[in-house]
Amino acid sequence: MKKLSFILIAFLAGGFVMAQNISDTKQTGNSNELSVAQTGTNNLVGRIATESSPVTYSSQTGDDNEAAVTQDGTGNKAFFEQGTTLRYPGTLPAKGDKNEITIDQDGLSNIAWGYSIGNENIVNVTQKAVGNTATESNQSGHWLWGNGNKATMSQTGGKLNYAYVAANSSGNSSTINQIGTNNNGTTSQGWIGYSNMDGNTATINQTGKDNMVSLPGTFVLAGYTSDLYGFGIQQYGTANEGTVEQFADANNAAIWQFGNNNEGTITQRSNLNTAYLIQLGVDNHASIEQKTGTMNKVTLKQTDGVLEGGEANIVQDGFGNVIKGLGFDEMATSFDGSYLKVDQIGSSNILNLQQTNGASAIVYQNGSANTSTVIQN
Repeated sequence: MKKLSFILIAFLAGGFVMAQNISDTKQTGNSNELSVAQTGTNNLVGRIATESSPVTYSSQTGDDNEAAVTQDGTGNKAFFEQGTTLRYPGTLPAKGDKNEITIDQDGLSNIAWGYSIGNENIVNVTQKAVGNTATESNQSGHWLWGNGNKATMSQTGGKLNYAYVAANSSGNSSTINQIGTNNNGTTSQGWIGYSNMDGNTATINQTGKDNMVSLPGTFVLAGYTSDLYGFGIQQYGTANEGTVEQFADANNAAIWQFGNNNEGTITQRSNLNTAYLIQLGVDNHASIEQKTGTMNKVTLKQTDGVLEGGEANIVQDGFGNVIKGLGFDEMATSFDGSYLKVDQIGSSNILNLQQTNGASAIVYQNGSANTSTVIQN
């Protein structure tokens, strides 16, 4: 077994000296181990960017490799890839199986990005905000190409944290855990035009207020309005699962699923939350639950079904809740032969629903000043 270990420790003298250590490593082969520890400010795992060369990544090419990066401080960056030297200068993409990356960052304004190409790879990134959190934020992202990979991104404390996981192919698992406020998490699994991208699982858990499950900025899918905030959890293929859990006020969740036999679940607690669940395909299942809150909103769209169509269950507990359609369409829609069950418990709730060709709906409203409009063609 080959082993490579770097212990890089930077100290701040009197609070005035800015330290910057750089670990730029490359391992080729199987069963290698790499450990990097950095303490201080503005440290880097990878190669520093210049005007003529972008930031490059430390890398391990081969199978059964392990890498561990620990950074304690502010403004640190970890760029690491396994099974490939895609971002390392002068080399071409490769593939490696059963590799593992672990990145731990404590502090503010830290960044962790990575790539894994191959099968059955494991990625764990943990970022803990320490210190003044008024404006600083941590960012993490990882791209997985292959089957049976698993990525977990955890962010604790602070504000304005961002986490992203992308996976292409089948049987991948992506989990994002965020505790704090104004955080954003998004997951993409599969892309238009690619095949063999089935059986993936995406889970995003957020605790705190003003969090989003979306892609920031103005980019949206063609044909849809900007009120969906971008992708959220985006899944292409068959038998995928998307889950969002949010616990606090003013959160936003969006799940997009393109394909058949998919399951989408959104659970929100407290007030002023918004849920978007869009499914295009056959035999999909949707579940949205908003409880112990007020002024929550649901957007539901299921299309392109058959008589054995999908199923949607929506529960809202509170007052002033709304179930509506996509964009400027005030009608929630479900496809031919679909089944929708809606429970609204409280007062001043609104349901607008349109169904076609053999669809069925069970609507239960318990309270005062509720409105229900169901159109079935």
